[in-house]
Order: sequence, then structure tokens, then C-alpha cells
Amino acid sequence: MIFSFIKHPLLRFIVTFVLFFVLFYYSIILYEGITSPGGYYVPFLDHYFNFITWYRIILLESAHHLTNILGYPSFVSDNRHLQVINGYFVQIVYSCLGFGLISVWFSFLIAYPSTINKKIRWSLIGFLLISLLNIVRIAVLAIMATKLHRSDLEIHHTIYNAVVYLFIIIMIYFFTKEKRII
Repeated sequence: MIFSFIKHPLLRFIVTFVLFFVLFYYSIILYEGITSPGGYYVPFLDHYFNFITWYRIILLESAHHLTNILGYPSFVSDNRHLQVINGYFVQIVYSCLGFGLISVWFSFLIAYPSTINKKIRWSLIGFLLISLLNIVRIAVLAIMATKLHRSDLEIHHTIYNAVVYLFIIIMIYFFTKEKRII
């Protein structure tokens, strides 16, 4: 058990959660830094192991297909932009990927006492749900950008974060339904 020297289960949960969140969140930021040209750049990692770019492309391509299904033909112009034909584009930068939210979910799963099989299953469920919500957000933004003024869309990060945190709370409820922390 992680941090078993901490006797109080709630304190052990909090310490484990915070430490793993910091580890995940800042490790991904560091990895983004070393796989982006400029500064300390590692071309080998960028070319062969850049999971951040792979994830961005998966989100963009999925949102592209969703906008097409919804009747708004679009295309992915590069690894960062989704554009509805005869409309505006949506740019997906690092902060749009949701790695902070994913870090919260994974940190919770590691910190909460449960079986490894249950944690693996729920990590996949959470990751897929957070990704699906992000795909829907990107597609909706691309469609809305064709109809609204750009300044009307500035609150989308806040709305997306609130929606995903609500889903994380719901997932925590179902994950912990069998066993309580205290």
C-alpha cells in the first residue's frame, strides 16, 4: 500500500492524491516541453513517442468525423486545427487536451483503496469518457464558430471543465459505492 506509514486513511488518501496529481500533471507539461521545438528539445521523443500530439490528432480527427455526421463538413488542416468548410477554425492547443482533468481522475484512482483490476477498468472508463466529452466539445465549438462571434465562445473551457468535473464526481460515486474511505 502506498504511504502505509501514514496511519490515518483520509490523510493517506489526500497525500497520495496530491502527490500523484502533481507528478502526472507536471510530468506531462515537462514532456510537452521537451517534445516541442525550442528550448530543451528531444527530437527522438518528439518523432517516435509524442503521445501528446497523437492524442491531439485523435481528438481532432474524431471531432472532424462528428461534425461531418452532424451535417457540417469539416477538415483537419494540420495537427492543431479543425475547420468547418466555409467557417472558422478551432485551434487545439495543449490546454485544450484535458490532461489536468485526466490527471485528477488517475490520481484519485491510485489514491483510493481498491483492487488493481477495478482501478484499471475505471481508469479506462474515465479516460474514454473525458476524451469523448472533449471530442463533443471540439465539434460543437467548430460548429458554433460558424454561427457566433468568436468572443461568445471564450467561456468554453470553464463550461467543459465544470461538465467533466461533474462527470468525475458521478464516476467517483459509482467507483466508491462498494467501499468508503473512512
